[in-house]
Amino acid sequence: MRKVFILTLFVMLSGILIAQEKDPMVTDRPGAAESASVIPIRGFQIESGFAFEKVSSDIDNVTFNSTLLRYGLVENIELRLGLQYLGYYQSLDGGDIDETGFGPLTLGAKFLLLEESERNPQLALLSTFSVPKSGASAFENENLGADIRLNADYTVNDAMSLEGNLGVAWSGIEGQDYAVWMYAAVIGLTLSDQIGAYAELYGYLPGEGKNDHRWDGGLTYAVTEDLQLDFSTGIGLSKVSPDFFISLGLSIRMP
Repeated sequence: MRKVFILTLFVMLSGILIAQEKDPMVTDRPGAAESASVIPIRGFQIESGFAFEKVSSDIDNVTFNSTLLRYGLVENIELRLGLQYLGYYQSLDGGDIDETGFGPLTLGAKFLLLEESERNPQLALLSTFSVPKSGASAFENENLGADIRLNADYTVNDAMSLEGNLGVAWSGIEGQDYAVWMYAAVIGLTLSDQIGAYAELYGYLPGEGKNDHRWDGGLTYAVTEDLQLDFSTGIGLSKVSPDFFISLGLSIRMP
């Protein structure tokens, strides 16, 4: 009887532990590409970071904090809220320009369109909108901005995955409110249970002006199953691209 009780207890505990296992956390940072992964129902994720961009010898852009809040509304649909605190610095002969303040508030949603299989990648549609006049005067947009993307993820094997984005955006900034096409192609590598790496080629193709192509790469480190750190850096590949950029971030998943 005692052996039967111990065996029953062991089976129950094993079932509880299996039920508590979670899928690996997937974030939409640090790269430019967005994943095709959608937050589960009632799931909540915070993705936050710092970025520095050396545009040229006399212009710097700083994102002191960029925070994305993701919430699983219903199956296959997540809601998103984005906040940023920005800095712009330019050195001029007649005096320097120093601007800091909040960027436009962003609202959006991601919709899972297709689950991954051996034949096809996972697909999701992401739509993000920038609220007019919701940021500091130096960074606000006069009109509604929009960013619409098709995201794709495909697992090659246990150590490698591929990711891609194709989309179009309108900034909402007066005088610059033309369509800008965006592309991204990513190779992701699993180096260990805790460490991941990626390399990414992406760019922006505006309806007016010159194309902007960039390369970046980085690392992610899973401190726990619900806490991830990340680092990335990259360079511009076009004359209009920034010289280089760097980013540090933190992502937290709420149980």
